[in-house]
Amino acid sequence: MKAWRYILAGFALGIGITGGALLIWRGVRREAEPTALSAADGRALLTSVMRRIERSWVDSIDANELYRRAALGLIEELGDPNSQYLPTDRLQRLRETTTGTYIGVGISLDARDGWPTVTHVRVGTPAERAGLSIGDRLVEAGGKSLRGLTPAEVRDLIRGGVGTKVAIAIQRTGTAARIPLELEREEIHVSAVTRAAVIGGDVGYFLVSTFNDSTAQDVARVMDSLTTAGARRFVLDLRGNPGGLLAQGVAVADLFLDRGQRIASTRGRTPGATTEFVDDSPQRWDARPLVVLVNGNTASAAEVVAGALQDNDRALLVGRQTYGKGSAQSVLQLDDGAGLKLTSARWYTPLGRSIERTHVPRSADGNADTVATPVYKTRSGRALTGGGGIRPDIVAGDSGLSPVERAWVRAVGVRVTAFRRALTAAAGRIAAARRPRDPYFTVDPAMREQLYAAMREQGLGVPRPVFDDVHDTVDRLLGQEIARVQFGTPGAQQRAVRNDPVVAQAVELLRGVETAEALLRRTPPGKPSPNTGTH
Repeated sequence: MKAWRYILAGFALGIGITGGALLIWRGVRREAEPTALSAADGRALLTSVMRRIERSWVDSIDANELYRRAALGLIEELGDPNSQYLPTDRLQRLRETTTGTYIGVGISLDARDGWPTVTHVRVGTPAERAGLSIGDRLVEAGGKSLRGLTPAEVRDLIRGGVGTKVAIAIQRTGTAARIPLELEREEIHVSAVTRAAVIGGDVGYFLVSTFNDSTAQDVARVMDSLTTAGARRFVLDLRGNPGGLLAQGVAVADLFLDRGQRIASTRGRTPGATTEFVDDSPQRWDARPLVVLVNGNTASAAEVVAGALQDNDRALLVGRQTYGKGSAQSVLQLDDGAGLKLTSARWYTPLGRSIERTHVPRSADGNADTVATPVYKTRSGRALTGGGGIRPDIVAGDSGLSPVERAWVRAVGVRVTAFRRALTAAAGRIAAARRPRDPYFTVDPAMREQLYAAMREQGLGVPRPVFDDVHDTVDRLLGQEIARVQFGTPGAQQRAVRNDPVVAQAVELLRGVETAEALLRRTPPGKPSPNTGTH
């Protein structure tokens, strides 16, 4: 009986606590409802809250740190994922990305068998002059062993100021001898065009990976080179391009459009944020047929190019709907050396399309509300939709994983690093034993067997049926890695282009086409949604 009294008393106490908590929460919610404040009242509120936190919060906090957190909270409350506070190190990395320039020796690295290994040597750099080659293992830098370090950690050791020197030691394949070298660091420029080749007879293919401050110059140089090599039709690959400098997106579009054609426009609040970009020079390559490849990771300045060429009937877009980043950011220097990346404008395509991907509200029944999608007509009468990214003229490429690929992902799980180690180990053994003569070799069952054995050595117990079912993916990954080990980054890139089904579809679309107008006639007729408005 006494036990029941304790139980009932506890139950009543729980109800009291819960009820009290609800009353307090309702009070807090009522007090937290937004009210209009003057600027003076807002400043007073912020000062009052900060003082109370500084004096009374359970943990002590430095005033400088308190102000820093208040600033970060202010940026967070904007609700804009593209506006960010950039500490000095992140600001420096952003500058390297947008300029395409860094201070170093000119090599790319990957981890192989626990050691950083050279995968690419840039022409005309300290590394090339010192005789470094693809496959060389870096074993020491600045007197420190590099075993087990990540490529990013090695990069930080090797980079430094212009004119300073770094002492390294390398090992060549097939020898245990250490070769000491001293390299003088210098400014290295990375081209925005990371792949370029003539394929399919007379099709010039090139991939633009970013929009830094020399992208237009790099594109013009590569287009001239491909034209000289016999290309008459072109594929511009913008898949996976995250964007960069809006001005460079405008400049690249300018290369392919005629004088007076609109490229893009921006609208913002500050002076200069509202701008109209119009082509001011004739196009350089006689309006040759052009296919532009896009996907869900094509964003920002890359979308500016895709939208401008599509709106002006200059190119045929193939792939998947783009990311939908229709805003432009300015990077503002702060007093402490850090930076503030702040959205300052929204941009629009020549026809006035906003491609910003917005949240679709849901109705009371939980379903997404129907949102009208505006339709715009090009000069030739093609119907293009606005909002939610740039939609390609022809959909191509996988949008998701197949059932067998999902089973593979589940089987590998979080042990992706172990799989990468197994892939690299197997590729190294195959390259050393088989010595493929070019990057276009065929992955055979024996090569696949070596990869599975390497996976078991790494303790990666993927069931054999799962491994066999996903052989197409395995062949692609293993073939790429063997090509990279044997022929370096350029060889791996050549293989990737030849084996890309979306590139193959673009080449087929270009076959026999002599003009941009003829290429556009290969677009399937569109059927705009009935829930649209024409502009």
